[in-house]
Amino acid sequence: MSEKVAVFKYSEDLVTKEEDEIAVEEPLKMTVRYGDKERTIYIMRTPTHDTELAVGFLYTQGIVGKVDEIKRIDIKGQEITVWIDHPFTFEREALVNSSCGVCGNPTLLKVMTKKSQVKVKADVLMNLPNKMIKMQRIFRETGGLHGAGAFDVNGNPLLIEEDVGRHNAVDKVIGRLLLKGVDPSSLILQVSGRAGYEIAEKAAVAGFPVLSAVSAPTTSAVKMCELTGISLVGFVRGNRMNVYTHPERIVSDI
Repeated sequence: MSEKVAVFKYSEDLVTKEEDEIAVEEPLKMTVRYGDKERTIYIMRTPTHDTELAVGFLYTQGIVGKVDEIKRIDIKGQEITVWIDHPFTFEREALVNSSCGVCGNPTLLKVMTKKSQVKVKADVLMNLPNKMIKMQRIFRETGGLHGAGAFDVNGNPLLIEEDVGRHNAVDKVIGRLLLKGVDPSSLILQVSGRAGYEIAEKAAVAGFPVLSAVSAPTTSAVKMCELTGISLVGFVRGNRMNVYTHPERIVSDI
């Protein structure tokens, strides 16, 4: 989602007033309820696929372990209420910034992916960023959104999501896969930008065997992927990339 705003553009000695498309960032008020107990947080996000965002967020935070634990979801404007079937704790701040991801989340060592036997060709991974950006409509309009996508091992896109927060885009992808009943254990998670701890943790919780990023990983992301069996690939640009963990899953003709 984008909006047009008036801007003054400077080019050498010329100043012009024009309209420009910018990415929308608005707060989503999410309330989680069980019986008489409720907890509300605010997530700064791009207002698309809020249901999928909520489901993916609750799943990657360990609040729910499967979609069946969610009994009901109501959306009204910028507010979403989710009823779940069991007691819960929220070890989070009240406001989740679009850049913060799961900073401070205590679940670092609580998730372990299955040791997937999936193999992926290196040239498939090198082509994913271009495939994803061609499907990022709002990014092409604004240049201001992160992207995340789920691809099969042949590089075919299953779905692409966009958001001002890279972790929100990932939660949307995971939420959509959960709601569709699709198992990520044979899929690739491709993300724009860097691969930080929060992205690696979400990939691990969901069960992705491969995490591919356009930019650099962080040390904590490398450690997370090593521990949880994920092949972490970074600096995927043009005809080059770096494989940081579990290289046995990446097939190369070199």
